[in-house]
Amino acid sequence: MAAGVREQDEAADRSALLRGAGVIALGYAVGASVQSAWIYSELVPDWADVQLWRRLAANGVAVVGLVGALAVLGVHRVRGLPTIAARLVIAAATMAWLRTVLQVLLGVHPSDGVRSLSAELVTGAVIAVIAGSAGVWVMVAGRRARASARAAEREAMSVELAVRALETEEIRVRRQVAEGLHGTVQQRLLLVDARLAAAQDAAAQSAPSVADEIAWARAELAESRERDVRRVSRLLYPERLEMGVAPAVRALLSRLPATIATRLEVGVGLREVDDPSLVGLTVAERLLAVRVVEEAVTNALKNGPPSAVEVQLDVVDHELLVRVENDGAPFEPPAVCDPVSGTSRLDQRLRLAGGRLAVSRREPTGAVVEATLPLGLLPPDGG
Repeated sequence: MAAGVREQDEAADRSALLRGAGVIALGYAVGASVQSAWIYSELVPDWADVQLWRRLAANGVAVVGLVGALAVLGVHRVRGLPTIAARLVIAAATMAWLRTVLQVLLGVHPSDGVRSLSAELVTGAVIAVIAGSAGVWVMVAGRRARASARAAEREAMSVELAVRALETEEIRVRRQVAEGLHGTVQQRLLLVDARLAAAQDAAAQSAPSVADEIAWARAELAESRERDVRRVSRLLYPERLEMGVAPAVRALLSRLPATIATRLEVGVGLREVDDPSLVGLTVAERLLAVRVVEEAVTNALKNGPPSAVEVQLDVVDHELLVRVENDGAPFEPPAVCDPVSGTSRLDQRLRLAGGRLAVSRREPTGAVVEATLPLGLLPPDGG
């Protein structure tokens, strides 16, 4: 534990101990003084001439002595209960002795009143032990609460670090697989197509039916290369993500059918941070924002299709805001949320990062998807 933290803990323990013991002892001091003055005035008229302030002064100074003894003996620095108890007894004896001496000096009791002074000495010691024990209990309770809070903080930090590590590894794997699909797989498919083209030319004269089959296979390969491989690559790692959120979302919207009108509105706050050359949005934050738009558009196409999709992106108060609105089929909230649906999984990812996702009805028709993501919590680099 760092020295500064240790000093803060000791200061907190000292404050809890002295406050707890002082409040209990002070309550006794005032109550005992008032009670004694009343009892003597009613039952022992000969002692009724002792002024109340003398009793209050003796008891008050004794309370200060108890608090001072606890501080000087360093009870707040001790961890073992036997040592705490021993020092508490010494502090209680100090208070009892000081209180008794002051009562004699202030004329509360005569110096030769052995029985009364003995009773006051024992009573003061007992009250001091009770008050000191209460202070120790408050101090120990504070220590336990502090330890529990720090354990919870460490656990939360461990979870946060694990989430960051998973995010970083996921982005690395996504990028690697996407690059592999776009590069290696594409090259292999092109090489296969070239060999098939040569075979098709060779079979064109001698076996026209075989040439037709090869032509069909080449067409299927070309369609798979352009549609399936590129699509999977974009799903793993969105196109233009390295350039920023706005370019990646713009590329996503450009792939929608021409019958759907699209609009992208980028706020000033996002423009200021959506620049890969600056210390702005991390790759993980950009990827999550694009996933929100992608999920919203995909659901709109499934349930619609809409005639218009509008996307709004902005950063307000260090929080990324994503809003996707469509005029497709009316949104009907499910009676029971599917925990494995794309929207539910995306909501879970956002919550892990401190954000949230909400889907609501748009009037008169369509749906609105809104997501928020605090910046600075996800890993700074996806590589």
